[in-house]
Amino acid sequence: MAELVQKNIESFIPELEQMERVGLADRDEVREILRRRKRFEYRLRRRKKSKEDYLTYIQYELNLYELLQKRRARLRIGDKKPEIDIVITKRINKLFKKAVLMFSGDTKLWLSHISFCVKMGWNHIVGTLYTRMLNLHSHKPEMWVAAAKWHMESNASPELARKLLQRGLLFNNKSPLLWHEYFRMELIFVDKVRKRKEVLGIGEEKDDDAEVEDAVLEAKIPALIYDAAVKSIPGVDFALSFLPICDIFNFADQLAERILEDIQTRHPNKEQVWDVVARRLLASHNKKVALPGEENVAEFSSKKGVAAARAVFEQALERLPTETMWKLYIQFSLELLEKSNSEKQAAKRLHQVLSLMERASSDELLTFDHHQEWVKLLQNCKVEKDTLACARAAVQRWPSSTEAWLLLLELLIVTTPGTEDVLKTFEEALGAIPKQESLPIWKRALEWMSSACPENTIPFLEKALFYPPTVCVYVKEKLLECSYLYHGYKAARKFYKRMLHLKPLSLGFFQNMIDIENSNASPDAEKLRTYFEHATTEFGETNVDLWMKYVLFELKHPQGKPEQAGVLYYRAVKTLQDDLTDQFISSYSLVDPSKI
Repeated sequence: MAELVQKNIESFIPELEQMERVGLADRDEVREILRRRKRFEYRLRRRKKSKEDYLTYIQYELNLYELLQKRRARLRIGDKKPEIDIVITKRINKLFKKAVLMFSGDTKLWLSHISFCVKMGWNHIVGTLYTRMLNLHSHKPEMWVAAAKWHMESNASPELARKLLQRGLLFNNKSPLLWHEYFRMELIFVDKVRKRKEVLGIGEEKDDDAEVEDAVLEAKIPALIYDAAVKSIPGVDFALSFLPICDIFNFADQLAERILEDIQTRHPNKEQVWDVVARRLLASHNKKVALPGEENVAEFSSKKGVAAARAVFEQALERLPTETMWKLYIQFSLELLEKSNSEKQAAKRLHQVLSLMERASSDELLTFDHHQEWVKLLQNCKVEKDTLACARAAVQRWPSSTEAWLLLLELLIVTTPGTEDVLKTFEEALGAIPKQESLPIWKRALEWMSSACPENTIPFLEKALFYPPTVCVYVKEKLLECSYLYHGYKAARKFYKRMLHLKPLSLGFFQNMIDIENSNASPDAEKLRTYFEHATTEFGETNVDLWMKYVLFELKHPQGKPEQAGVLYYRAVKTLQDDLTDQFISSYSLVDPSKI
């Protein structure tokens, strides 16, 4: 091993001497380069090969190469490039070759090698690398796409790109990515042919290849690709995904129409197809531009487009009166409302949206999200009576929905002057919603009662003490705070003692009691110690911070017992889970030794 390393090191010497001779590096830098390379060479000779060792070596050589290029530019040194720069790039290429041979399953490594060769302009090597990589990773569509893209864009070889994608589809005929890229590549090729024909000024003259050229210009090949793709992957969403690709090219309108007609024939009962038809119809009208002196043509065209799109949605609802179809129609109308150009247009479109929502709701086909939007729109219109009625309709339709009840409660809190109706509605909500999902209602109730009717807070919250842990644990924390806030320290301690027998409790519950004790003018150390003991009994296995707070309490409290810090340390190490012990020891080591 040492002999091989020494042989490689000796091969570096001529290159380094040239570096020093032309002024690209001084003697100390040359020695450092030699030292680093020697270390890298020894690493590569280990019995167990490491990919990281290769990558580190390669990155070092790349950094060295970049540094030399910057120095050449700054110092205007152009000498000895074959003896220095090219030698380094060949070494990098050699290292990459060894790495991909050793770790051929790593596609990122292959792509890094290819990227380097592309940067160097070694196109002959790039093509070979892609071929070797695809032989090993033939079932990875993204690799075929990368190779085809390089041949199409950098190697100016659309024929090779086409063959690669065709071959890739033999291995991955269920890959949407490959079908999309094949379709897009053929459209790019058509675009290039059309532009070349325009630049050369080629007219209608016919030659032997006229029929083939016409087929290309009319985008018949992409049409055939689409047909093959939807046979291989028959889903409607996949078929629709070809339309945005067509939209990139201004000559592909007829192709897009053909595809859309095919989709309508294949999937007449799919809601998303009707949605796409309506939206594209509107877009086609919006493409029309007003001519000089005809300023109203574009606006008129837009009106016609909206009317045509709505007609499509109405036709769809007759055929597919489903929740999804209503959802798509209403979403389309909401988007139109957002894009209104005037108050008059906005008012008209708002009326249309509200009418649609009412129609969908009467058929019980309005989604909850759009029902929420309905309430907000009515609220913005300042129609209080209708808004409340709409919110009540939501809880009737979705009686177990927390969001529906919160929607109604928020409106009642804002619009109702007294507290009786709101309290009653909170109780109705808690009776309708599953207990394990009711925490947001309890939180909102606490927030509202704290300011509106604080005298009801504790009696109301105590109803949650026997709810599932997701609710009662939170409520116990808040009840402790409320007991102290409304009735004082003694009431808080009494509630604390009561809850010790009514578990589960949270760490926050014990922390609240500690905070309450500390808020007194003269905190009782024995009581604080008791609270810490209760907390460590419940949470001592999983909480490092709790033990540290206990330790700091004994060290810093005027009535603390610093000598107990060591005892607490051993208790914590014994009690904490194994994966937390080191964390505690580390935190404990930061405590001032003079206080222990």
